[in-house]
Amino acid sequence: MSSEDGKRPMKRKVDGRRNNGAVKGVSRGQGRPRKNADKDIAGMTLNAMKKAFGSEEKAWIEVAKLAKDGSVQHMKWLLEYRYGRPKEQQNINIDTKVNIPVIDFSQPKTIDITPEEDGESKTD
Repeated sequence: MSSEDGKRPMKRKVDGRRNNGAVKGVSRGQGRPRKNADKDIAGMTLNAMKKAFGSEEKAWIEVAKLAKDGSVQHMKWLLEYRYGRPKEQQNINIDTKVNIPVIDFSQPKTIDITPEEDGESKTD
């Protein structure tokens, strides 16, 4: 808008939250992390296994040897990676009995509305 219209230009209120401190084009950890980080970690672990054992298969052979020697944790790793974790069994107990009062509308009860006297009648 121009001042020729006779109106003043509208000013927006500055509230100090502009871009919430983010700089355009610079990522400082805002938002959801990219999946590349997960892929990088997977690649690094595979490279570490290849350097230490020669191949991924040889690394699993070493884990299997430790499991055979009696390591419960290594046996657990082998079974979980091969067959997956077992699903948790949840015991759900549903009580099907419902305690609902039964109201019989076919034979209504009569209500006595005759007033009662507070005191006894005096007989002389």
